[in-house]
Amino acid sequence: MENRFLNRYENIIKIKIKGKNIDRFLNRLYKSNVELLDIDKINRKEINLKIYLKDYEKVLNLKSIYEIEIINEYGLIKFKNIIKKNKLLIILILFGYFFIMFLTNIVFEVQVIHSNSNIRNLIIKELDKYGVKKYTLKKSFNKLEDISKKILDSNKDKLEWLEIEVNGTKIIVKVEERVLNPEEKTYPKQDIVASKSGIIMSVKSSEGVIVKNTNDYVSKGDVIISGKIMDTYQENIKSIVSAKGRVYAEVWYTVSMEYPLIYSKDTKTGKEKNIYKIQFLNNKISLFDFNKYKNSIDKEKIIFENKLLPFKLLKVKSSEVSRIDNVYTFEEGLIEAEKVAIEKMKAKLDEDEYIIKQKKLNFYQKDSKIVVEIFFSVCERIDLAQEIVEEIKEEEGN
Repeated sequence: MENRFLNRYENIIKIKIKGKNIDRFLNRLYKSNVELLDIDKINRKEINLKIYLKDYEKVLNLKSIYEIEIINEYGLIKFKNIIKKNKLLIILILFGYFFIMFLTNIVFEVQVIHSNSNIRNLIIKELDKYGVKKYTLKKSFNKLEDISKKILDSNKDKLEWLEIEVNGTKIIVKVEERVLNPEEKTYPKQDIVASKSGIIMSVKSSEGVIVKNTNDYVSKGDVIISGKIMDTYQENIKSIVSAKGRVYAEVWYTVSMEYPLIYSKDTKTGKEKNIYKIQFLNNKISLFDFNKYKNSIDKEKIIFENKLLPFKLLKVKSSEVSRIDNVYTFEEGLIEAEKVAIEKMKAKLDEDEYIIKQKKLNFYQKDSKIVVEIFFSVCERIDLAQEIVEEIKEEEGN
């Protein structure tokens, strides 16, 4: 059994021997310590014989009048000869495979989902700054998360929330514009209405009449604090004021989140160095970097560029990192995906707003990612000033 397993990898050949008195020739081979692995007698003058390739020279030296021909090969020699005979085809297949792999790692489209063209243009410019654009290599999940945080931090007055997803060779960016605080816009005569649908949790007024109370359901646009002061019998408007107050309500969101099951963790080793790179189009070449770090975090600074030529000279501060690749189980990936979804939801809320509860609605594995859909119940401020426009009554007789 063991010999049969080893024979799969030994160099073995099958030879055809023709001539008179073959038994005598076989006896001569045996005495010369040629190991005969298999003997297949065809007729008196012809036989097929399996031997080790290393013994073939001995057989040729002993053949005298016999005709010997190799008719088959086994083990590594067969594999080598197949590669040799089909070298061009194998090279083309490998080239095609790596070319396809290369293409699948290139970004061919960047799509920003938002109705405001100014916001779309802002995101495109920000992504371009961090190298996320057409015809560049795709970046890792962790890198895209880092980029989205940096874009949000540098545009706090314009952006509420940002998520970058990779879908094949397409980058999809989902973004929400920051809505200005409703207190910034007031009117001499106004109601306080609901900016979104929800169940009122608390309502406080410093001016106006509260018409909706705690635990009341309100739809977007419903009046919560009225600026119209009615008379004692609630028949006529006594006066109109600028209603003021704060309203908090339970509102609801559904968040869809993708999280990779394979992830890398980088830890700085403490080693750093400055190197120079030439950038031509999107390709970068290191200059005189003879001891390259296997993994590193690089901070680049442009020291020369020419607007007429696609050429830059970069000074790079390179910090070596120790990278550990890990694989989450389905359950672990689900926990991490939920954590990220909660953090993204918290980032949308102000200091006085909070998550009441969350619940997973649906979750499944897609390729090497966990996809989870989470329902959030959130305490959020929903008061919005709305101007009261008085109707002008025509005088009778006109």
